[in-house]
Amino acid sequence: MSVGRAWRILPAIGGGAVLLVVAALRLHTQLTGVEGSLTGIRCQVSDTSDRDDPAYTCAGSFHPADRTFFIPYLEVDTTFPTAKPQEPVTVLVDGPGADTAVVPGKEAWLPQGLAGLVLLPAGIFMAVRGGGRRTPAVA
Repeated sequence: MSVGRAWRILPAIGGGAVLLVVAALRLHTQLTGVEGSLTGIRCQVSDTSDRDDPAYTCAGSFHPADRTFFIPYLEVDTTFPTAKPQEPVTVLVDGPGADTAVVPGKEAWLPQGLAGLVLLPAGIFMAVRGGGRRTPAVA
């Protein structure tokens, strides 16, 4: 395999795997996490957002709905696409030891999951299909 070919295959396989793991972790938090409120919100424009349409990454403290524990500081793993959120914001965490939260909704995991489902098989297909060199038949 040539170096140029490896530079196309490895990012597809690695990127697809990472995206699937991120999507799975966020989905797990959404299905089994503790719902509560993010307060004391501090936001900044996300590095991945457009200048004309900014998305915000935020951090703050967390209280679950039943007030059984308190997390003094955590970051929200997903962005707020329209504007800086007003307090309080509903988020989900994995439990009392969490350091990140996820915003409810399929927007938190579906885009990464779909991208991973496209990239990973494409990278594997490119690796398998181009693995062996074909030699022309001799007559």
